[in-house]
Amino acid sequence: MGELRIAQLAPRCTVLGPGVRGVVWVQGCSRGCPGCISPEMQPWEGGTAVSTENLAEYLGDLREIEGITISGGEPLAQAEGLNDLMDRLRERDFGWMAYTGYTLEEILEAGTEEQRKWVRRLDILVDGPYREAEHCNGPWRGSKNQRIHFLTPRYRSWQERLGDLENRLEWVWEGNACYWMGIPPRGFREKWETIVREVGFSFQEEK
Repeated sequence: MGELRIAQLAPRCTVLGPGVRGVVWVQGCSRGCPGCISPEMQPWEGGTAVSTENLAEYLGDLREIEGITISGGEPLAQAEGLNDLMDRLRERDFGWMAYTGYTLEEILEAGTEEQRKWVRRLDILVDGPYREAEHCNGPWRGSKNQRIHFLTPRYRSWQERLGDLENRLEWVWEGNACYWMGIPPRGFREKWETIVREVGFSFQEEK
């Protein structure tokens, strides 16, 4: 049975890819990009180990969504588990989008067989490390060096719309806790943490 180490899940998101999507944030990343908006997802020992069987069952039961976005953390580090997850969800015909800190060329030229297999199964890949000095307002990317690759025809109609889209945040309230999804403006996280400390809320942040 396959396994993935997961930092966070979202059953519904409209800011990390086309349409309404589920999101899986994997745990663990060795790139350590300065200014990373999710540094808590970098340690390999964090997160929760989840079987791909159970995760596929959870995602497969989400009837409102038409696709899945994989972020992190670094998804490429868990390519084998992600391939197993995709195998288990074949019948749902999800559209797949993912973020990676590596370029598409690096993966295809020097990646493992599992990593290359995983990338070739994606519909959209946003590649490249986050560069704080090149922070941009999107869409769907954190810095100007990152590229949005439409790898299949599935979402090609969105490619023409990218110039009209901007990064935006989606907010979720759960009891007295609040978290956000999306790619925020530069310096947002520091301001947000200051606010929640002052008002006494508990908080999470999701890329």
